[in-house]
Amino acid sequence: MKKVELIVRERESFGSAESRRLRRSGWIPGVLYAKGDSSTPLAVEEKSLKRALGSDGGSAILTLTFEGKNKEHPAIMKEYQANPLGRGVMHVDFMEVRMDQPVEAVVRLELEGNPAGLREGGILDHTLRELHVRCLPGDIPESIHHGIEEMQIGDSLKVGDIAVPANVEILNEPESQVASIMAPTLVKEEAAGGEEGAEAAAAPGEKPAEGEAEAEA
Repeated sequence: MKKVELIVRERESFGSAESRRLRRSGWIPGVLYAKGDSSTPLAVEEKSLKRALGSDGGSAILTLTFEGKNKEHPAIMKEYQANPLGRGVMHVDFMEVRMDQPVEAVVRLELEGNPAGLREGGILDHTLRELHVRCLPGDIPESIHHGIEEMQIGDSLKVGDIAVPANVEILNEPESQVASIMAPTLVKEEAAGGEEGAEAAAAPGEKPAEGEAEAEA
């Protein structure tokens, strides 16, 4: 399990104006939540936070150290608020954890291999890309991998088919669909419709085909 160190500073001022000031100076406001109702407002350097997010920070164990203090706080990223205009992170929440107690986390699911159904013209529909898991903080996988080389057209992959280490529990419903191989869209119906139109009787006012004229004679 990857570990990421973050230096944070405790916040003493609050409000939207203070949050904007922090972001202008390169720091992101946040909160560190602990057991019970304990919480500590903090700020984390934006560059360090981006590095953490780029290193699978959503599932990594983060070691938070407050400026001027030696105590380390193992934590996971609980959630973060992205700027709707696409300009980085506006707020981040961390959850302090104990390394000897299970936690819940979201882990990226990666499908590997070139399915047989794709080689036959099928289309891969990958609907579930993250899994909710529960395990000890140190056992949180950076990602979960599953091979799909044998999937044929019409096959479906469900959560219950995904194999994980014995010390990791998947919390998603086992019957939830992860991916499927769909048949390519065909245009046979359109072609059939054209043939039926050609075989239909001539409309009033139209000259009948030669065979029809001879039959009427």
